Amino acid sequence: MATLWKKITDGNLYEVRSAGATVRLYRNGVNHSQWNPNRPLNGSVWDLLVLPGLHREVGSLQAAAVLGFGAGTSGRLLRDLLEVERVVGVDLDTVHLSIAKRFFRCARGCELVSGDAVEWVKREEAHGYDYIIEDLFAENEEGAERFLPMDSEWCRCLVRLLRPGGIVVFNTIYPDRVLNFPILQDQGLRERLPYSIGYQLEGYDNRVLAFSDEPFPPDVLEGNLRAIGRTFPRSRGVGSRYECFRV
Repeated sequence: MATLWKKITDGNLYEVRSAGATVRLYRNGVNHSQWNPNRPLNGSVWDLLVLPGLHREVGSLQAAAVLGFGAGTSGRLLRDLLEVERVVGVDLDTVHLSIAKRFFRCARGCELVSGDAVEWVKREEAHGYDYIIEDLFAENEEGAERFLPMDSEWCRCLVRLLRPGGIVVFNTIYPDRVLNFPILQDQGLRERLPYSIGYQLEGYDNRVLAFSDEPFPPDVLEGNLRAIGRTFPRSRGVGSRYECFRV
C-alpha cells in the first residue's frame, strides 16, 4: 500500500493511501473513507449506507445529505450509483473535506459544508431531502464512538428534513441496542416512518438502519444490484455479502 499524502494537524495524523485503484483515508489509524471507481460496491460498511436507496428506482432520489461525510465514500456512491442530483456533505473536520476534493474527486457534484452537523440540521429548511445518512462518529482508544447522543429529539430533527417518500439512514455500532433505537420506541416517529429495514456484514458490529414512509421492495434492490454488476463487473455478486434484517 502506497502513501499518497500524510499530515499531522492538531495532534491528528492524516494519511491517504492507495492500493491499486483504491484510495483510503486514515485518521489516527482509523479508516474513515475508501473508494475504488472500478469497484464502487465492494462489501464494505459504506455499501450498507446506500443499500436502502437502492430499494428505489435510480434517479428518483434528487437530494441527499451525508452527516459525517469523511472523504466522501457515501457521497460518491450516492452520486455515481443512485444518480442523486444534489449531495450535501457535512463534516466538522476541514482536512477530511479537503481530501474529499483532492483525492476522492468530490469537488464536482457534492456541496461540502465544514461545520457542526447538529447546527447545520437546525438551520436547514424542512422537507428538503429525499435521503439522509447519519454517520457521526469520533475515534477513541477502541476505534470509534458516537459523536453525539442518539435520542428521539435528534431523530425528530432529522425526520423534519425528509420529503414525502424520503429515507433516513443511521450507522450504529451497538448491535445489542438495535431494538431500543429511538424511532422504534417513539410512537410518533414510528407512525411517521412505519417502514424500516436493517443491513449488516459478517464480522462487523455495524448495524445500518433505514426508515421511511414508503416500503423497501426487495425486487427493486435486486434489479439495481444486477445493473451495477453489469456496469462494474468487479462489483458483481457483492450482494451476497449483505445481510438484511427486519427492525
